[in-house]
Order: sequence, then structure tokens, then C-alpha cells
Amino acid sequence: MEDVTAKIPIWLIEGQKNLTDNRSIWDWIKYNIRAHAIQYSKRKAMKRKEKEMNLQKELAKAKQLLDSDPNADNANALNSTKENLELLYDEKLQGIIIRARARWWEHGEKSTKYFLNLEKRNHVKKHVRKLKTSGSIITLL
Repeated sequence: MEDVTAKIPIWLIEGQKNLTDNRSIWDWIKYNIRAHAIQYSKRKAMKRKEKEMNLQKELAKAKQLLDSDPNADNANALNSTKENLELLYDEKLQGIIIRARARWWEHGEKSTKYFLNLEKRNHVKKHVRKLKTSGSIITLL
């Protein structure tokens, strides 16, 4: 994350110049930190989505290459791309688990393994992993 701590003194000076109450200055600083964090999160999410789309395109190319020329190098490239995409999906899953914990914590209940598995199962159900077309089964990540 960009250095927010370097910007806090600037926001403090701006708040002291325009505001008189210390609570208002504190709210001004919190507002700026939140706005900065939201912008950072959006940029990070866009990069993650871009990375996922690029990996999916690479996966499609690797599958076509393996279908047209089945050899060890093409198979290794396909497996490598699948592993990278699976790592990205695991990272997304960790985010889902954290959000589930936070939601349960806010509502006063302890997050248990049952609820985390429930969240994971619902996430998996939303995505198509296998597709049966004309008698053959296509397995997706």
C-alpha cells in the first residue's frame, strides 16, 4: 500500500487549518484514510481480475496447443497455468473465509468450521467445474 503514514501529517495540517474541534479533525483524518484505502483496494482488485483473465486466456491457449501438438512441454505449460489459476482461486477462497469470520463476529456468533465449510461449499456450487458435452466430460478449474 502506498505510504499513508506520510500523508497523515498533511491531512492533520489541513484539518487543523479548516476545523477547530479535535473530534472533527480526527474524523477528517479517518475519512481520508478510508478514501485512500478504498482506492487502493479497487486498484488491487482490478489487477487481480486482470491477472485471472490473463491466466484463463493462457489456459485456453495451452489447451489448444496441447490438443494440436501433444507433447511434454505443452502438458507442462498447461499444468503450470492450471496451478497458477488454482493459487489465485485459493487466494479468493481465503478472502471468502475471512469475510465469513468477520460477518459471524459482527453478529456475535463464533465462526466455526461448519460455517466456514458451508461458505466454501456455497462458493464451489456457484461455479461449473465439469461439463458433459457429446459424451465427453470437460473438467475446468
